Amino acid sequence: MQYIGKPIRRIEDPRLISGKGSYVDDIKLPGEMFVAFLRSTKPHAKIHVKKTDNVFTGDDINPGKDFPIASRETTYVGQPIAAVIAKDRYEAYDLLESIEVEYEDLPYVLDPAEAIKDEVKVYSGLKSNIYFQKTFSSGNPEKILSESLTLEGELINQRVIASPIEPRGILAYFDGQRLNVWASTQSAHFMRRNLVEFLGFTNIRVIQPDVGGAFGSKIITHPEQYAVAKLAMKLGVPLKWVPTRTEEMISAGHGRDKRFKFKVGFTRDGKITALVGTIIGDLGAPYADANDDESGNVLSTSRMILGPYKIRDALITSYAVHTNKVPTTSYRGAGRPEATYFIERIVNMIANELNMNPIDIRLKNVIRPEEMPYESAFGITYDSGNYVEILNKAREYYNELKSEAGKDECVGLAMYVEITAFGPWEVARVFAKSDGKMIAITGSGPHGQGDATGFAQIVAETLQIPIENVEVRWGDTDIIEDGIGTWGSRTITVGGSAMLKASEELKRRLIEAAAKMLQADVEEIDYSEGKFTNKKSGKSATISEVISFAYKNGISLDVTYVYPVSKPTTPYGVHMALVSVDKELGKIKAKKYVAIDDIGKVINPLTAEGQIHGGVMQGIAQALYEEAVIDPQGNLVNSNLDDYAFPTAVESPKYTWTYIERGLSNHPTGSKGVGEAGAVVSTPVIVNAVENCLGKRIYKIPIKPDEL
Repeated sequence: MQYIGKPIRRIEDPRLISGKGSYVDDIKLPGEMFVAFLRSTKPHAKIHVKKTDNVFTGDDINPGKDFPIASRETTYVGQPIAAVIAKDRYEAYDLLESIEVEYEDLPYVLDPAEAIKDEVKVYSGLKSNIYFQKTFSSGNPEKILSESLTLEGELINQRVIASPIEPRGILAYFDGQRLNVWASTQSAHFMRRNLVEFLGFTNIRVIQPDVGGAFGSKIITHPEQYAVAKLAMKLGVPLKWVPTRTEEMISAGHGRDKRFKFKVGFTRDGKITALVGTIIGDLGAPYADANDDESGNVLSTSRMILGPYKIRDALITSYAVHTNKVPTTSYRGAGRPEATYFIERIVNMIANELNMNPIDIRLKNVIRPEEMPYESAFGITYDSGNYVEILNKAREYYNELKSEAGKDECVGLAMYVEITAFGPWEVARVFAKSDGKMIAITGSGPHGQGDATGFAQIVAETLQIPIENVEVRWGDTDIIEDGIGTWGSRTITVGGSAMLKASEELKRRLIEAAAKMLQADVEEIDYSEGKFTNKKSGKSATISEVISFAYKNGISLDVTYVYPVSKPTTPYGVHMALVSVDKELGKIKAKKYVAIDDIGKVINPLTAEGQIHGGVMQGIAQALYEEAVIDPQGNLVNSNLDDYAFPTAVESPKYTWTYIERGLSNHPTGSKGVGEAGAVVSTPVIVNAVENCLGKRIYKIPIKPDEL
């Protein structure tokens, strides 16, 4: 039986598309009540919330502190400052209007470049607005720049909002002994660890029901989730919180929001010689969960800024800075899209300056296959691949798109390399049922990507059983000992490797059980497609018979495997698009999009291509449509889907996806990760195309009609 590498339809879909999914808001408990949060209307102020019997403030949830709920000082518009509880959500929101709040305005700062000066502190408890400042240096870039042709400028990668169909949510109930939590999260185990630390209480079970998307916004535990858990323990009744769309947009973690002021050196034949610049990442307001998350993404941007190119002379100064805005968190790609955007925009500018073909200039600079594994100037190891081959493969598609381009149509191209499959480990549990079927449980938390299908393929192929005989479960801290989560394109590569190793161990135990059953040495057992045969006697047994024998004889067929990760891996690819630019109407349309990727071993081409489509659409959206618009008073102006330019299927191009499998990873699956690839590279693809059409450099996105 061969399942790995086959385009198997998602086994999750029949239940979901028939309306049988179960999300947080679908779960009903007897006597449940609803929580609503009052939110700050000021970007920075001292506050006093008048207490009544049904109003719970930061003093009730985190006495003497301003996090997760502000008690004395608020630091962004939308920050929760009080909660009310009622029999339904409508009554709860009505109660919010009766809460009295006194504000004393404090100075605030919204621009991260101004925040660096530390003239205005975003929070009185901070010594500095600068969360960190780091320098990455290699070679002698200043000297090399003085000997090179140069370009300079500042590129803005704007703030956007993760907009999953399902907003965040939590249902919590303390039964007197145990806190039971249902949450829309990317990791039940991660949330449990956070709640244990916050509450100082260990008897907590977290369940992740179906999740209607996340895109990184549900990695961290949000202030409201901490508060609901605390109030549920305090009151002993089931409490549910599910925000409105506007609440989600003004208070859930925003994404991206980085800028890069650069100077790049190059030769007349297109060789990039040096890169010097400053990256500023806007962390938004101080909130540890979000800041720890996003500061790592600022580091990823800084270390991956060199892309797939051999740039040995470089100096990058990197700042992660607080402002009085909604905290930023991971958003699909988490730092790698920003790095790719910056370097690929710069490469496009150099190519246009020199009138060079975009593939030729990249071939001039990319890491050669014989140099793999390659350690970049900033210490990132690119483990495997052939960048030259994929660029040469892209040329045919590029020339075809160029030949199709009509009046006011241009082709944009960009290349990427990213880091995926982060550690430190992941857990899988595989056990046999008495009916011959297998239960596979992952410690990661898939939330819509189709990972259950990939896991089922891995287990079915390893155990040589029909995929219909594999049931995949996840998202419950009671059914698997521990886990990390789903982010960083790690689930199939890291979680799948744990699943593969657990399946191999289970297969070994089954063969041992079969040897005892068939009165043979282990080496004498032949196993193929669910049948064990004693090669000497010819006697055989089915997998169901062996499982039954094992259980009767005390042989454990329940395997938990912890797979450790030593280093992440590095998928790469070349993407391009045919884009039309109507200067009179100010309309830009991505018509065709071609993606060529090397993501290592492709477990399921069908679901992998789906990930490319979705990621590409998000990158196109950042190039042309999406932006969190914040007014001078710190208010999000476009706080609903009528005003926030959210793309639909109408804006989607026609896709062509192909892949090569040259760069296999060292993980047991051989895969590298694909969930973020499309979002990593598609934004510069589109902006490069528009820039080529306009004949002038573009520094800010999204590209607005009046800028054409």
